[in-house]
Amino acid sequence: MRTIERTNPLPETGDTYRYDRFSPKLLFRDLRFSNDALAPGDFLSAYELPTLDGGSIQIGGDREQPLLLVTGSITCPMTDSAMPVIDTLHEEFGDRVDFVLLNVREAHPGAHFPQPATDEEKLGHARSLKKRYDVPFTIAVDALDGELHQRLDAKPNAAFLLDATGEVVFRAQWARDDRLIRDALRSMLEGTAPVKRQSRAMLGPVARAMGSVDDVMRRAGPGARRDLWWSASPMATAGLFARLFRFKRSDHRGIAAVVALGALMAAEVAFLVSLFL
Repeated sequence: MRTIERTNPLPETGDTYRYDRFSPKLLFRDLRFSNDALAPGDFLSAYELPTLDGGSIQIGGDREQPLLLVTGSITCPMTDSAMPVIDTLHEEFGDRVDFVLLNVREAHPGAHFPQPATDEEKLGHARSLKKRYDVPFTIAVDALDGELHQRLDAKPNAAFLLDATGEVVFRAQWARDDRLIRDALRSMLEGTAPVKRQSRAMLGPVARAMGSVDDVMRRAGPGARRDLWWSASPMATAGLFARLFRFKRSDHRGIAAVVALGALMAAEVAFLVSLFL
């Protein structure tokens, strides 16, 4: 059991944390929690962060209610995919659990939303985030170098459920895994430990988010799409392919694109194999 304090120096500062271009290194780092990440059973010490209403909020430490903390940014396809289900969870549990969206560094900075260089720029991006998703709960804004974000593990769209003492009850690498987050919320409110204390689900959340990729890259502006093609061409391809489908929900378009691309790849492999048989 650990307490995550604000004592050790941050692993990344300046241009290292506030990168201008998304890279393969960042992609691979987002695929799993690090060994130093805030984990179930750990305690998060108190952080006081500004909110968009001009006030502040305490995250971690002793609080009156449990807290579901979700990281996100305006240029993150995973955030775009997750917000509808987080809103639904807020409708179900928001009277007993505080919900906070932590505005962190831009996942895919572009000309329209570059990586913030000042506190005021970061506040502006947080305002855009609130407006875009009509967020009904608190948005907190992290420091420029992500003091809290890096203590959590600097993931673009993770979720951490903390009880009223600041202990991590559950964590999800992607906030889109609403099924396990809902189970954890119910268990905690019933006074029992969740059956699963973390979610490392990858395929489902990422596939659903593919329906958001192209729209989010366009929103981020020139540069974001270029960097995605260079760093994660399969993701960029799936995002573009998803635009061919006319489902109303973006997550349905994403799943359809991934399934269709998988079928095309399987057919191509089968054809190549047949040439040598």
